[in-house]
Amino acid sequence: MQRPAFPCSWLAASLLLTPSASLASPVIEGQTEAGFPSVVSLGADFGEPFSACSGNLITPRVVLTAAHCGADIPLSVVVKIGLAFFGTDIAEADYAIGFEDMIQHPDYEELSGFSLGANDVGLLFLEEDAPVQPTWFRVDEVTEDEIGAPLKSVGFGVSDAATQGGSGTKRSADLTLDDLREMFMVSYATEEGTTICSGDSGGPQFFDLDGVWVQGGVHSWADQDCATYSGSTRTDLVGDWILEQIADYHGTDDICEVNGWYDDEVCDERCEQLDPDCLDDTGEGGGEGGGPKGCGCAADSRPVSLLWLAPLVGLLLRRRW
Repeated sequence: MQRPAFPCSWLAASLLLTPSASLASPVIEGQTEAGFPSVVSLGADFGEPFSACSGNLITPRVVLTAAHCGADIPLSVVVKIGLAFFGTDIAEADYAIGFEDMIQHPDYEELSGFSLGANDVGLLFLEEDAPVQPTWFRVDEVTEDEIGAPLKSVGFGVSDAATQGGSGTKRSADLTLDDLREMFMVSYATEEGTTICSGDSGGPQFFDLDGVWVQGGVHSWADQDCATYSGSTRTDLVGDWILEQIADYHGTDDICEVNGWYDDEVCDERCEQLDPDCLDDTGEGGGEGGGPKGCGCAADSRPVSLLWLAPLVGLLLRRRW
């Protein structure tokens, strides 16, 4: 990871960033991350793999990402050529799975010189079940009382904002919730300059809730130099829409049922129904259970989007699929 960046769409890699917000690349000054197996690189492979955006697996078939990651070319092309890379580095990915569909929030608004945009979330549907466990996403409200809370951002973006180099490797950054602005959680770069940048777009920003990582944000934008601050779309404000799409696709919006978390030898107190694994020897609930369907969890530089793949536009438009 590096400093904050602009939005990260499939073809905007070489876009000149506007003076407002930018999509994030790999985490600048971040650490290589071998964990968080649900976090994936979103890209393609034309003989050599490349990473355009990041995302997080929330069901065995559904990846949560940023809407702007599919904003530059028809979604049908993203689905046709796209891959989700699982692992630490796309050059040696553990798995690569194609897509069968992508949808964007119906009220998505692009980042512009006058607005940070809105509802910057999209869902990619995999061709087959992913080989890793999904993670929770947050639906309960993030409040001002949580300002200062530690966050962890994970993505496959660039590690050098100046050269746009280093993308395709999973990195993480320890940040904090520094402000709540419109639909976004805002984090300032650390004293070491750690933040998100181009290619980190669509990646998750996690809360640590009692030892469980829960996605609370989707990387959306950062200042154009990836040096000051970044914003992530709040899942609590788009959670109802996400659950509706999960219900349409899986036949239920009970995340624990979809992900097989009931009676899996792990007590999940956030499940909609009481998880049998939370019963004690007397048959009484050891945990509260009955939680919400998602997760019940108690500068001068203007932002730019985190897209950095514009040079590929011509190539993609020339190819025949």
